[in-house]
Amino acid sequence: MTTSTQPAVAPTTTAAPALTAVRRSNPLGRHAGLWVSRLILWVIIAVFLFPVVYVVLYSFKAGAQSLFSPTLFPTEYGLENYERLLRGSFPTWALNSLIYGLSCALVTVFFATLGGYAFSRLRFRGRRYGILALLIVQALPTNLAIVAFFWMLNQVGLYSTRIGLILILGFGGSALAVWLMRNFMESIPKDLDEASYLDGGTTFTTFYQIILPLVLPMLVAQFIFSFIGVYNEYILTSILLANDDLYPLGVGVRTFSTQFANQWTTFCAAAVLGSIPILIIFFIAQRFLVEGLTKGAIKG
Repeated sequence: MTTSTQPAVAPTTTAAPALTAVRRSNPLGRHAGLWVSRLILWVIIAVFLFPVVYVVLYSFKAGAQSLFSPTLFPTEYGLENYERLLRGSFPTWALNSLIYGLSCALVTVFFATLGGYAFSRLRFRGRRYGILALLIVQALPTNLAIVAFFWMLNQVGLYSTRIGLILILGFGGSALAVWLMRNFMESIPKDLDEASYLDGGTTFTTFYQIILPLVLPMLVAQFIFSFIGVYNEYILTSILLANDDLYPLGVGVRTFSTQFANQWTTFCAAAVLGSIPILIIFFIAQRFLVEGLTKGAIKG
């Protein structure tokens, strides 16, 4: 019996140079695409930052109050606009905005936490339809209830008062906050509640010691959104307040623009100073947001 052996066929290497050439050309294409994406990103950032820089620079403009200038940016700068603001009613308006924003945010977060926990963990009649009713009510435009708000506050003697405005704005945003909080709590395993009950915990201790630390990031987010919404509110505050000393920034700054004169550079200075509290609260709350994410997953 004879066996025939055939020589092994060597693999062809004709395609190797082509593959090497493709590999060498890919880095150039990747770098080109990366720089194009960076250029587009910088253009987008410049488009969004230009109005901010424009307002900041014109807030320091010296002389006339007009925004019209032969150059893109003002040529003379000073602190006249800021001095004019601090001598006027601007500090009172800023304080009012902080009072309204912080108070309404606390009211919204408080009732959103309790309501979200009740709809998520407790069992009672009408629970399913109650949360849907809150969502439907929140979906209705607030402007439809302006006349009702005005009539109710006038009947109870709270029209043009801080308490009346805080009640309207605080409870007005609670419906959506309750719905969001309930959905967030639904993502927390109910095994934690059962373990707490087995250890002798009550409904309150389970909520305070187990659920509340886990929902702290959502509480901070709700607080920030509620504060910013109330801080920038204009329509309701302009209708429900009739006293200049109670005006927030949005309504008070509007007085700089009248039928006969427009103090645009002073308006720019007010916009710059008015944005500082929002930035401060955001950065402070951001730190607590990170702490809430870590504390919620650590026992003890």
